[in-house]
Amino acid sequence: MNDSADSKVQSIALIGMTRGLVKRLPGFDKSRHTVPKWASERAHQFIGSICEPELREWGEGLFSELRSAMDYKRKDLRLTLNDGEAVMEAKDFALKRQYLLNEEDLSEYIVETELLDLGSTELLRYAKFNEAIGPLFDQLRCLFRKEQSVEGVIDAIEDASSSEIQVDYPSNCETCEVRIECVDAVFSFDSISLTVKLPRFCSPYELAYEIEGFSSVLREHGSMAEQVPLPF
Repeated sequence: MNDSADSKVQSIALIGMTRGLVKRLPGFDKSRHTVPKWASERAHQFIGSICEPELREWGEGLFSELRSAMDYKRKDLRLTLNDGEAVMEAKDFALKRQYLLNEEDLSEYIVETELLDLGSTELLRYAKFNEAIGPLFDQLRCLFRKEQSVEGVIDAIEDASSSEIQVDYPSNCETCEVRIECVDAVFSFDSISLTVKLPRFCSPYELAYEIEGFSSVLREHGSMAEQVPLPF
């Protein structure tokens, strides 16, 4: 990500996680398969094998959508599938989807989807890209170039004394959660990262829109905007 040379943000990832029942996967054959009883390496490999039909259908469908929407040539987009994971590598981004056994409930699998390696955050606002990707994500995670002061974020918000903005934090101030009136997202800071969480799955643009709403409120309080690290 190279939008600005002086950006405090090193990288951005959009994340979405869903769950389902192992026995509902298309590759699960009730006549010869059973739900795993232990979270072993073999159990994880089993999930990787039986999710393959569903993962391949998703990957091929999205490959076609992106190739058309972004006018990509053969060299611009590549799809690889292996052991329960699909990776879409494009010149502007990478998209990964992985099927995992839920070790807390072995009757379930988890699907984790990540949008990574953005060439520019402008891609998040590109209409054709959003139409092709769809509502896959409920989180955006930023890693900072260097450690930030969580206390500084807390103090800037509290000193502004704005009824629009609320901040919650533990006594050690290692983390804080920020909520803004009329903004659906919750902004969670620690010294090395920011996680933006929405209560629903949304497109990349919708996540970017929530962050821009947060930024516009901060800009109304000058010193706060300088202290709180945001991706754009």
